[in-house]
Amino acid sequence: MRDLTTVVTAQDEEVARLKAAAQAAPVPPPPAPRPAPEPAQPERTKLEPAMAEPAMPEPRPEPRVEPRSLLPRPFPPRPVPPLPLSSSRAAPPAEPPRPVLPRGTALPEEALVAAFEGDGLEVHLQPVVTLPQRKVVAYEALARLRAGADLVAPEIFLPVLERHGRTTELDRRMLQRVLTIARHLGGRGSEASITYGLSPLSLFEPGFLRWLARLVGGETGLGGRIVLALPQASWRGLDAEQAAALAGLRGRVGFTLDRPTDLRFDAAALAARGVGQIKVPAGLLLRPARADLADIAPEDLVTALARSGIRLVACGVEAEADVPDLIDLDVALAQGTAFAAPRPVRAEVLASPVPEPGPETDPEPPQRKPFRSFLRRAV
Repeated sequence: MRDLTTVVTAQDEEVARLKAAAQAAPVPPPPAPRPAPEPAQPERTKLEPAMAEPAMPEPRPEPRVEPRSLLPRPFPPRPVPPLPLSSSRAAPPAEPPRPVLPRGTALPEEALVAAFEGDGLEVHLQPVVTLPQRKVVAYEALARLRAGADLVAPEIFLPVLERHGRTTELDRRMLQRVLTIARHLGGRGSEASITYGLSPLSLFEPGFLRWLARLVGGETGLGGRIVLALPQASWRGLDAEQAAALAGLRGRVGFTLDRPTDLRFDAAALAARGVGQIKVPAGLLLRPARADLADIAPEDLVTALARSGIRLVACGVEAEADVPDLIDLDVALAQGTAFAAPRPVRAEVLASPVPEPGPETDPEPPQRKPFRSFLRRAV
């Protein structure tokens, strides 16, 4: 026990001595931080001068505003002349021609009527071709009116002639010239037919259809090469007298339905009246406005009409891109500016016109027999 006390006492004295020595010794200052090493610069040669530090840009002085009267007047920019095209440089594509508007729209009605009563009526022919061969098999006779230097389109002068009661006279003069052209084609050995679209008002003119029968009655060898076209509305609204008069022309002229408003055709009834062709605009066949305009699909229309012996003619074909679509619909005949535009008939062809048929002669009235002779036949 005494030894343990001695050892503990000695240890306490040693600890106290070490603490006193630690307090008496000076505290060394903390080491200073080392500076970062500078980047090594490449050694300069004699041929490479030292790069100077970029100088700060000097502030620009504010622009001085001159009085308005002293400022120069602006001039419009001059147009840059186009560079000449060399032989090696291809020329830019030409712009498509602008559509020609019908001339004569500003002409007064009196001038149009005077041109019609004079020598202003012209006949233009537009061919009807086969698809896909594009062989000309028929023509359509179109009326044009030349008033001075203006060639007036039908949509301009036809309403004027209707208001002045000249439509039947127009049909008479056109049919005489159509017959002259048919004679000329027959003399050259051509079998092409000529179609002319009658005005619906001529059907109601007294004696017009009888005059037409006398006009073509004396012609031999025509074989129905003159074809009369009537609108769809006229074929649907024929009365008994008109139907009988048209029936009397069968065998000497042909018949066509044109200007349709829909694709609902009674092929059997039309064939019974002698209709051999139906002219339908290409837009109505390829892009019908409404689905209720036809009873059957357009791709079946050609076959349905052919069962009754009627051929379909696509008219108004203006785009070449529509031709393959018409061929896909089995359309065999087509007409339009995509194939040929209407051309005027040469003056020498119309040099010998067909004379005007004589007046209609009324048949002799039946002789009245006495009543006694009637009784004798009864007995």
